[in-house]
Amino acid sequence: MTYPCVDPDDFLVNGDGALSPQPYMQWRHVATNSAASIQKSYNTNGGNQAEDLLTFQVAWTNQNPISMLVYALLTRGGSDVQTGARTRAFIATYYGQASGAAPADPAASTLIGRTGSGVDGGTYTSGTTYARWATTEVRQAEHSQVIGPFTTLAPGDTLKTSVRLRWDADFWETLPYFVAGSAEAQLAVTTGASRLDLYAIPVL
Repeated sequence: MTYPCVDPDDFLVNGDGALSPQPYMQWRHVATNSAASIQKSYNTNGGNQAEDLLTFQVAWTNQNPISMLVYALLTRGGSDVQTGARTRAFIATYYGQASGAAPADPAASTLIGRTGSGVDGGTYTSGTTYARWATTEVRQAEHSQVIGPFTTLAPGDTLKTSVRLRWDADFWETLPYFVAGSAEAQLAVTTGASRLDLYAIPVL
């Protein structure tokens, strides 16, 4: 039996003659990639210790006969930032995207959020010089966010999305802690696990 009025790009004709929508004619999870949590401690009076913690990427090629609308979802696990006095540090999240027939790997250079803590108090330095001592901690629960625009991929096109997590600050303490307080001082970060997912919707 034939179905001259049925578009095979939209419907699948089974062997017994039954009709069903093509698998790509619905919202789908099409690609994923993940990165494990990173935990690091730093010198509490070591000055600038900014560094990239991780970069990872997810990609998907539209191998369907119709165009697809694709978007990326970033899920970040629970994170923790601990800082001492006169240090204001945070985890910064950046992303990058590229699409087309053969896109290059994108640089994750667009800032989309940061979480951290800090105190404008001081520390012991030396002799009779005295300033306040403090320590802070900020925790963030697991959360998800759409990153980048919804991108239309023609058949054969690819979307690449990358994410970079960076340990950064707008001030690093450089003076030594008074000996009585140095044992309690902390400067540490836990990023939580990260996952990138791509979802596709048919362009009808």
